Amino acid sequence: MTHQRNKLCVLSILLATTVILTACSDQKDQESMTQNVIQPVKLMTIDSSQVVNIRRFPAELKASEEANLAFRVGGQLTSINVVAGQRVKKGELLAALDPKDYKLKVELAKANQQLAQVQFNRIQTMLKRNATSKSQFDEIKANLAQANNALETAKNQLSYTKLYAPFDGVISSTSTKNFQYVNATQTILHIQNIDNLDVQFQVPENLVTGIKSTRTGYQPTVILDTPPHTVFKGAYKEHKTQPDTSTMAYDVTLHLLRNGNNSQTLLPGMTANVELDLNKLNGTVSHIVVPVEAVLRHENTQTGNADSIVWVYHQDKQSLEARKVTLGKLQGNKIEITSGLKPKEQIVVAGVNDLTPDMKVRPLVRERGL
Repeated sequence: MTHQRNKLCVLSILLATTVILTACSDQKDQESMTQNVIQPVKLMTIDSSQVVNIRRFPAELKASEEANLAFRVGGQLTSINVVAGQRVKKGELLAALDPKDYKLKVELAKANQQLAQVQFNRIQTMLKRNATSKSQFDEIKANLAQANNALETAKNQLSYTKLYAPFDGVISSTSTKNFQYVNATQTILHIQNIDNLDVQFQVPENLVTGIKSTRTGYQPTVILDTPPHTVFKGAYKEHKTQPDTSTMAYDVTLHLLRNGNNSQTLLPGMTANVELDLNKLNGTVSHIVVPVEAVLRHENTQTGNADSIVWVYHQDKQSLEARKVTLGKLQGNKIEITSGLKPKEQIVVAGVNDLTPDMKVRPLVRERGL
């Protein structure tokens, strides 16, 4: 009987031990499963466009100096010393007219001036002797002045039979040939300064008001369309306050800054894109904007104040970082972040109160059709 009772006691102890061990094992398995669960979270990537407000505009390169060249007098073209594409220096002779007729006019004007001078000298002597009237003297004096002016005009017209380069540049086109008769002011050549180029583009009316002289130090980015798509900077030169009648947009001109980069041939008419940072143009600052639900208010035990926290997701570790941020203005259901976040970082935008720093997370991927 006693032996039977001892067997029952031992059996009870073994059974109780088994139950306890099983319960402990189940608890450890449950804790292990909990630790291995990767929580899906809804993420938002901070876009760089939220920090810089960039707009692109098609543009065209223009010669900083260009001119249609013409003679100030008419005549027969006897020499044209340049061809299209030729570089010329300021003051270089480009073309000339037959000067014969203009030389004759100078000789005639010179003879008339000499005669007027003789007559003036004679009547001046007579006036001193009271041998003539003051009115006759004044008339001869006026004739001399007219003769001097006529001689000067004839000399000028003779000089106008030669055409010189007004500045260093390249002859972009010619429109006449030797021995043709040309009229005064008729275009003979077109010259451009291609060493210094401008960039011209158009902006809409809502942006032209932001172009102010106080911010002309801002240098927009100019990207050439021609490979290798070289990038330059542009300095403000001018802008029109009258819109283009066809586009109702306003012309803006930048001076292209080559900064020693002369390896690529640049010519007027080439196309480019101008990138404008509207924040710099308008003198404003753009902040990152996130949903209000992404911000968690956390009590700081050291300071006693409530900090603003967002959960930053680290893809390499599938972990979260509680990042302190500075808040700006509220914009509807979104709020500005003035500091604490950088472009391309990812933050959690839903369920932020249920997260902890040691939690493993993964991006929430919605199934198609859900």
